[in-house]
Amino acid sequence: MIVLALPPSDGVVLPQLTVPDTVLVDHRIVAPGDPRLIWPAGTVLTLERAGGEVIVHADRPPGDEAVALFQSQAGAAIGDLRWNDVSLVLRPAAGWAMDARIVGNALIAAFRPLAEALAPAATRAGNELDHARIEADLAAGYPGRGRREAAALLARDPQDQRAARLLADAAAIDGDVAGAARGYRAAGATDAPARRAMAAAGGTASVGLVAREGGDLAQIEVSARADLPLDDRIGAGLAVRQLVSRVETGARRRSETATIVDAGLAVALSDAARLQLLAAAALDDGVTGGGVKMTYGPSEAQLRVALTRHMPDYATPAQVLAGGYLSRAALGGTYRLGSGVVVQGDLGVNRYGLAGARGASDSVTLAGGLDYLIRRRYPLFGLSYRIEAEYVQHMRDDAAGLPLIALADRENHTVQAMLGEALGDVQLTGMAGWTIDRFGGDGPNASLGLVTPIGLFWKVEASGGITSISRPGFSGQQLFARALVTRSLGAPR
Repeated sequence: MIVLALPPSDGVVLPQLTVPDTVLVDHRIVAPGDPRLIWPAGTVLTLERAGGEVIVHADRPPGDEAVALFQSQAGAAIGDLRWNDVSLVLRPAAGWAMDARIVGNALIAAFRPLAEALAPAATRAGNELDHARIEADLAAGYPGRGRREAAALLARDPQDQRAARLLADAAAIDGDVAGAARGYRAAGATDAPARRAMAAAGGTASVGLVAREGGDLAQIEVSARADLPLDDRIGAGLAVRQLVSRVETGARRRSETATIVDAGLAVALSDAARLQLLAAAALDDGVTGGGVKMTYGPSEAQLRVALTRHMPDYATPAQVLAGGYLSRAALGGTYRLGSGVVVQGDLGVNRYGLAGARGASDSVTLAGGLDYLIRRRYPLFGLSYRIEAEYVQHMRDDAAGLPLIALADRENHTVQAMLGEALGDVQLTGMAGWTIDRFGGDGPNASLGLVTPIGLFWKVEASGGITSISRPGFSGQQLFARALVTRSLGAPR
């Protein structure tokens, strides 16, 4: 599945070819490739190795015909094969080498004469140094480089299961959920993180809450969203958001609501290039818009480009009261200078507008920063610097000579310390620091966040705190809170 920045459209049901298990275990039909023993559909299998044999644990026994077919395919390569209702033991015959793996509800065993296996075994022993190098790259935050190196190892030795697993891990770290799931299935992975990735690759559904209060504006946004894969490289998303805003206008307080529908289509043009097509509509104000975003490169060296027009926007009190939109062109990127140092920056040109009217205010925005991770083991410890700036270029006035959308120059400089800890599967992150606005104002920043999976299908994310980073419509200190609950829709195998 491809993760969208904005939600999906209705799922499309594609035609599927279903092959009954009775066909797969028919003695008269033998597919090319390594011998495989197939359990009934829905069987959950786990594999462990002990000495030169493998032990398969299952929640039901294999069929007699499936075992007979497996024995006929493997022939003299089988030295010992025993099974009962919940387990199976397989050992190769003398003079044979065996490499076994689980894929779905099947055990796949590759048998080779021992003389032929010696050379590949020596190759795999020589690969151990390459495995360690890839693991170090992934731990240091270089999934793109690790992905290339693991793919090269697999091309040299297709039986290198450790390289296959590292390739899947690299894709997961790089945010490629679909690629990670394909890799985990190919490697026969059965651990919880791999099964969670496989479940997420089949689609996700989520509900979220965002609340912010500060200055003359307070907002609460509730959303429901679904992301679904259309094939291995295309994903679609759809979301509905309900925004409730409270605006202080002098001695008067006004409340407004808005319903926004977001849709998107994401295409993985390659492992390095990803394209997103976006569309949005504010149902109450009749504002519709769309755009395109593209990213190129892995997370350690990535280029971002975005162009959006007339996207519904409620960042300022004027837009909340009259309905608003934002058009934006942006260019940015991220680059890892070293294992613990990452720099990033984004430059944008913006036009704020009101529903049914041409653009009212223009600005240029700058966002950038540097992250320095001092300690990589738990508890994690790091420092960061951020700049968040907006420079007003033009504002249109109304008949009374007041700006239709009032903006002010801002240039926030923030220094923060970060502390991270893992309590089982729960990951906690705390941040604290100080912000100074060059155009006036300063204050504290502090937040606490957590991310935790629940079983194989659920994930909970939450954060909250105080910030002094000024934004359009939010000046001075603000309180914020976010929560997101996600349910994976795919099969964890």
